[in-house]
Amino acid sequence: MKNQYTYGNLIVTAPTPWKDITESVKEAEVPFTLAKDDGTGALQFSAAKYVSGKHPNVTLQDLDELRNDFAGKKELGSAFDELHSDGNLRVSGGSYRTTEDYVRVWYCSDGNNVALITYLTGRGKEGNEPDDCDAIVAAVRFG
Repeated sequence: MKNQYTYGNLIVTAPTPWKDITESVKEAEVPFTLAKDDGTGALQFSAAKYVSGKHPNVTLQDLDELRNDFAGKKELGSAFDELHSDGNLRVSGGSYRTTEDYVRVWYCSDGNNVALITYLTGRGKEGNEPDDCDAIVAAVRFG
């Protein structure tokens, strides 16, 4: 069974164990957040919607640059594992380890809109959650 969520123009489909916990996150500005009740990490979504003007035609290379810039600003180092998809949903993903955390970052686009999706958990505690997250990201759509 799956749940479907709409966040701005982003449509997210997730397996039932993954729930919207956005309201329970205690920060001033919280992105849309999914987690499992018995899980160790959180999957967060931020989206930028194309409104008007020249269509940006966001490429996979653009997404790689955005992800690498993000990793640099967050001091994540180099990705030890990368994922790319250049279909209707273009995806640039990468996994990173810091001294304390496991982080997976995806930038996704339909050519016009862009989403930043991040998964964060304690280093060594990720289990198979990153695989779940990959499936959730692959099912993301822009509405």
